[in-house]
Amino acid sequence: MSGPKRPKFSVGDIVVNTLYGTVGTITDIQQSDDTFLYEINHSRSLFMEHMLVLLSDFTGDLWITEEIEVELPFFLGEIVRVRDYGDHLFKVVGVRTEIYRYHGEGWEETIYELKRLIDGWEIEVHMDDMIPLADDEETSIILIQNIVQSAPMKAYALLSPAEGEAKLPSIDELLDMYNDYKFLYEWFRDERYKQMMETVVERLQMMANYHNRN
Repeated sequence: MSGPKRPKFSVGDIVVNTLYGTVGTITDIQQSDDTFLYEINHSRSLFMEHMLVLLSDFTGDLWITEEIEVELPFFLGEIVRVRDYGDHLFKVVGVRTEIYRYHGEGWEETIYELKRLIDGWEIEVHMDDMIPLADDEETSIILIQNIVQSAPMKAYALLSPAEGEAKLPSIDELLDMYNDYKFLYEWFRDERYKQMMETVVERLQMMANYHNRN
């Protein structure tokens, strides 16, 4: 009588995943009934035995793969300044990484999508051109004082437009505005930002009352 079935491969074996044409190291082996399943490169994905071939026995074509670590020093929603944009403050609304590979060289670039606080204007910048507020709090307070005279006026025009002006902001725009001023108030504790938060809430209540009546 034959003994128990043994796995074809061992932990540490370098194998080719014929499903993808990639090379990796077996890092774990699991058994389900009489079937052995193999983890490759700590990926937490399991592959059946017939999908794998020892690298030393493989004669087909391989895909050359690499692991890339990308540093993301800024988070979504963070308020930053941008080089060459003076006193303006921007909110991070998106990020992407572009990968370049040529013969003998390669590099990666991280691009951030930003929205200016005072008017919603959107730009894309390299992360090296972004300046976190926390790096220079005293300078940031001065910058805030410079723009506070225009930003609240801009917001108030949106919140209470006169007849004939542009259409009223949507609920999503008002919520974004509230969150922006909430961040600024929590950061600088300037009562003017708290007043703008209250103005936004009043506008939201007016819109809710209008929809309830209709």
